[in-house]
Amino acid sequence: MDIKKIIKINDLIASGRSGTPRNMAFQLGVSERMLYHIIKFMKDELDAPIKYNRNKLRYYYDGNGVLVVKWQNGIDTMM
Repeated sequence: MDIKKIIKINDLIASGRSGTPRNMAFQLGVSERMLYHIIKFMKDELDAPIKYNRNKLRYYYDGNGVLVVKWQNGIDTMM
């Protein structure tokens, strides 16, 4: 798994700029299928609580925390 892609996905989600899967995949230079594979990895292996909002057409984290190597609950991201 490409850690640079994971970091970029995290940055896009955390900043609210992920957009649709198609747009996000384009920003990353990967296929939509690969994007879904990376997001599944982040959810399954890194415990990142990633959800998709169909109204706002973007991904978001369902909870407070930060992605370090593994999702850590309860860490305030507003520093």
